[in-house]
Amino acid sequence: MLVGYYVLCPRKAWLSIKGLWMEQESTTVALGRQIGEDSYQREKKEITITAESPGGTPLVGKVDWASLKEGVLHETKKSASAEEAHRWQLRFYLWLLALNGVTGPGGKTFHGQINYPRQRRTEDVRLEESHEERLEEIVQSLRDLSRQGAPPGRIDSRSFCQACAFEELCYG
Repeated sequence: MLVGYYVLCPRKAWLSIKGLWMEQESTTVALGRQIGEDSYQREKKEITITAESPGGTPLVGKVDWASLKEGVLHETKKSASAEEAHRWQLRFYLWLLALNGVTGPGGKTFHGQINYPRQRRTEDVRLEESHEERLEEIVQSLRDLSRQGAPPGRIDSRSFCQACAFEELCYG
């Protein structure tokens, strides 16, 4: 989750790293959680993947579900409002598999799929070498962020912030 948060808003990532979780108060998050639970009910939910980054940082990810026979990791999302963050979150999970040397059927690399059940659409996500380099940078940035005593500044794009669980904390 922190990778997606960082891509959206480093301040949100910092607040979460410091143990401040506002999602339990958010109706938007509750709706997203309910959609995730109600969609694809026959699939095994929440698969935890651990790995160590090339820099030695322990990494953990929780995939919504997987189609192991097809070599696909799935993330279920309420809406595409944070699509880029969703892609990076899923790339992070694919990277964890790659770091562990895990491959799919026939030795092929796993790929990802973001499922938007309310829009009845999916988006394929692949992990490329340039993504792995960017993920290493994000992990290092998160490590640096965790050492900061104060949060980063607020982002300028308030359109996203209106649906964020931290909106009142940042702008209230």
